[in-house]
Amino acid sequence: MKALTNTLKLRVDAFIGETRLLEAPNGGDEDEISLCDALEILVRHRRNKRLLFSRLPTDVIHSVFTSALDIDRIHEPDLPLEVLEDHQKQLFRMRSVCVAWNEFLVSGPRYWLAVNLRTPPEVLQITLKRAEQAPLCVYSTTSKESRARAEPPCNEDHTVLAGSMVYVRTIRSDHRGFLPLWKKLLQSSMTSLETLDLAANVDWASMDSEHVAGWLSDSLPVVRDVTARGWQPLSSATWLENLRSLSLCRPMKIETNMLRILSQCCNLLSLKVETDGIASDEESESMESPPKIALPHLRKLELELGLLQEVRHLVLSLDIPPHAQGSLRIMSSSRSEEFVEDLAHFIFPDGTESKPPTNPLLEIHTPPDYPEPVTYTAGNRSIKFGIPERTEEWDPFSNIIVVLQNRLNNPPLTVQLDRPTERHATTLRRLGNLNVQKIHVKDPEKHLDKVLAAIGSRHPNLPSGTVPDGHNWPFESLRECVIEQAGLSLAQLARLVGIRQRYLRTSSKEWLKRITLVACNIWGGLSLSAATWQLGAIGVTLVADDRCRFAR
Repeated sequence: MKALTNTLKLRVDAFIGETRLLEAPNGGDEDEISLCDALEILVRHRRNKRLLFSRLPTDVIHSVFTSALDIDRIHEPDLPLEVLEDHQKQLFRMRSVCVAWNEFLVSGPRYWLAVNLRTPPEVLQITLKRAEQAPLCVYSTTSKESRARAEPPCNEDHTVLAGSMVYVRTIRSDHRGFLPLWKKLLQSSMTSLETLDLAANVDWASMDSEHVAGWLSDSLPVVRDVTARGWQPLSSATWLENLRSLSLCRPMKIETNMLRILSQCCNLLSLKVETDGIASDEESESMESPPKIALPHLRKLELELGLLQEVRHLVLSLDIPPHAQGSLRIMSSSRSEEFVEDLAHFIFPDGTESKPPTNPLLEIHTPPDYPEPVTYTAGNRSIKFGIPERTEEWDPFSNIIVVLQNRLNNPPLTVQLDRPTERHATTLRRLGNLNVQKIHVKDPEKHLDKVLAAIGSRHPNLPSGTVPDGHNWPFESLRECVIEQAGLSLAQLARLVGIRQRYLRTSSKEWLKRITLVACNIWGGLSLSAATWQLGAIGVTLVADDRCRFAR
């Protein structure tokens, strides 16, 4: 190897010396450096041609880059804008790996389909040229990294893009600073446009938004997916009937025009509506008996409503298939019980010929990770809302769950508590008369005693021994309790069951049948074998999984 290196060194020195005599006999060190740089490029090119990458079949290389860059996803309507932004960064990184990769990527039009409006006009012109006539995705975003690049360009600098709008398949923008440019571009012919996602400027005082709908052509022959952020399409637009998905996002008010728009979208597969209230009292009165809006092909419905009162104006209007997935999120709680039946209609509409769903699930999480920490799920429908903060709201809260259960003929209910607090224990106690057959407590920290007391006792705390006979015991239907990621003594569980034994024996009733411990830290009191025997003697099976730890 050393001999080869010496030989190459002699030949390189001779080559440089001969070249300098021919090309720059009077040149200095700078000319020699330039000569070395040129020689280095040639050697690197020669090396790259011998690499495995350069010998791979073209279709294999395309497959590698397509997978790495998510190229086939840039036109998906639900692709997050930040992922789309990352597409360009990945492209630049891969071009920087080696000359061979750079040359390959530059040569292929399919790698230049995502066009960021923040791109300088001269670079944009090159990008459009390399993309040729392939379907484009034009976007602008308010991401922190994107904002750091440049201010929105002037319209005149992007006139080159207007001539390419006929090739645009996807438009995505949450940057309201580009609206003047979009106003100009959207007036171009867009015969290839399939996806439109655009945010409008909104006057928060009057809730008036920029008239984006007026910029759009009435003829968008292939548009299929529209996301309107702070604006609504014209209800007379003929392309509404061709939509597969429609998202009407905040800021947004429920108004008659919204219902007219939805009535034209007869082929929708997915619908999302976010609202901040009802436009006016007059609008509210006019929508008291809204006409039915048939969406026979709908597969997915997402509603995020500011107030419980909005449910009546929107949910009761929609006639959707029973098998359609549906989620309803109520942003603020209400003490009114007037609209509770409307929630039940969302879970299982009146007049439905199919059987009601079984085994509903009630999840109670901990804010602030979950702004609406209560989720009731039955079949393919779910409702999210908040935990009451004031005493006068407890009855309406428990009434909501009771009404939902009654709509489904009171099926067995599973309650799951995630990181419960003392407030959760109070919430759980209000559900003691429901047909709850399973309770799952996850990561209760120091509040396990309160939760167990809510499950097994009529009192705030578990007493040390048995209690006298009586009525109004909570959770008489309970058959299984799962405790996960908790620190506890097995004596607690024995006490949980033991305090009811006299009552159960005298009334010939059954109660808890199984207790499962998952990844728990167990200390003091009874050993596992002793607790298993003691609980088994009174008909309760105790199971501890392999992740449980026992203190010595």
